[in-house]
Parts: sequence; structure tokens; C-alpha cells
Amino acid sequence: MSIRPEPERFPPEGDSLNDRTQAFAGLTENYRAHRPDYPSKALDVLRDHVLDGVADPRLLLDVGSGTGISTRALRAVFGPDPRVVGVEPGHDMRATATDEGGVEYVDARAEEIPFSDASAALVLTAQAVHWFDRPAFFAEAVRLLEPGGTLAVLNNDRDLRSAFVDEYETLLERYSPGYDRHYRSYDLVGELSAVEGLTGAVEHTLDWTRELTPDGHLGMAMSSSRVAAAAREVGAERLRTELRAMAAHHFPDGRVLFPYTTRMVLARRVRAHRAG
Repeated sequence: MSIRPEPERFPPEGDSLNDRTQAFAGLTENYRAHRPDYPSKALDVLRDHVLDGVADPRLLLDVGSGTGISTRALRAVFGPDPRVVGVEPGHDMRATATDEGGVEYVDARAEEIPFSDASAALVLTAQAVHWFDRPAFFAEAVRLLEPGGTLAVLNNDRDLRSAFVDEYETLLERYSPGYDRHYRSYDLVGELSAVEGLTGAVEHTLDWTRELTPDGHLGMAMSSSRVAAAAREVGAERLRTELRAMAAHHFPDGRVLFPYTTRMVLARRVRAHRAG
């Protein structure tokens, strides 16, 4: 699959960078085409956790839904009955999202979601929680969840133990202002355990490897807001050249093997106590 180069579509310095919700403006076609899905084993664990707390879920919310990768995954794993809604403030992201399978999208931020108290069986955020005011989002999730409902934080993290990933991260740290590879290194189990109204926080991890073509790897890289920032610093063509050379050095046979660790932290909305 060919990528869409168009360096002029990288977000310019200005409003789209000052508003973090628009950080992916101009990147969404590559995002939709090249970002990875989530492992089926992780999605099965998520479904079982939700159904263990709410036997007949009516509403599933995917917060920071982007182009709808995780939103459509919810529809696939939960079947046709629950209402599945992606919550996404990014204009380009929402416009690029597709609604196959009967999912919906609304324009809202993670900290203020336009649904009723105790209305959702699941509040999921996939690949997005680092963009949020986390304490405010967690409090909003507690408000939205019905008793027994699930809050889930799901991330596909690049496996930093890989020599290839190490070189990729070093390139980003060199060229992308303010970037640090440990930007998602926080204790989500500890954070959710401290949230009033949640209980039973637990983390599940799964190591896996995604195989890409060189063009597919480049397309995935070019979907990143951090790569876009690096392109503004050193020029898109120079950055593409270095990314291609890196992949060719590590994978001369043309099979780019990109290792991930999928991390999912789950917590449950406490059930109401009986009077007396």
C-alpha cells in the first residue's frame, strides 16, 4: 500500500498545535490506513470483564476514538446489540472515522462527555489517555459508568527492548521537540486504585509483533504527531530518508517486524451498597 507523502499537510505551527485536540490535523489518512489494530486476545479479556459486571450492556463509549479503530473493534467483539459511540474532538479524526457496523461518533472532550450519569457499561480509551487531564477523565468515567461497569485504558506500546525500536525512539528524541520515549510510563493501576468509585484495578499485558512492508512502516510513522513535529524541524524528505534507511538496516529482506506490548488496565465501578 502506498503512503500519502504530502508534507505540506503536516500541522502548521499555530492553532492546531495550541489546541491538543487538533494535533492530528492533516495526518488522519495515514492514521486510518496504517495504525495497528488491537490483539483479539486483549479484546476478549475486555469483553469478558464488561459482561461479568453488566450482563446486558446498552452503551459502550470509546473516548478519544480517533479514526474509529477501537470503536469498530468494540462493535465486532460485542456484537450488534449495544450502542457503540466514539467520542472524538479532533475534526480531521472524526471526519476520517468510518461508521461501518453501526457505530456513532460525537464531538466532545474526554473530560466532559454528553451522556447521562450511570448510563454506560464501558468507558474505554485506547491509545489516547496521555492526551487527557487524567484525574478529570477518571472522574467523568465514574460519573458515566453504571454500577459494575468497566473503565478500560488500552495502549499498543512500542517494545523498548528492541534494537530497532530503540533506534526509532532515539531519532524521535533527537528531532521532535520535547519528546521522551517514556511519555506513557505512569502507574495506571495505582492511579485508578486511588479513584473514588472504582475498584479492582488490574493490568493485562500481551507481547506481539506486527509485520509491515517498508512503505507500511513509513506510513505508520507519518501518522504520528511526534513525527510531524520532527518533520517540521528537519524537513519531511530528510526524515523519510532516515526512516527508510533505518528499516532497511534492520530488515534487509523487506519484512519490517515491529514489536509491541499491549497494555490494558481495567477497573470496575463500585456497586451501590445496600441500605442498612
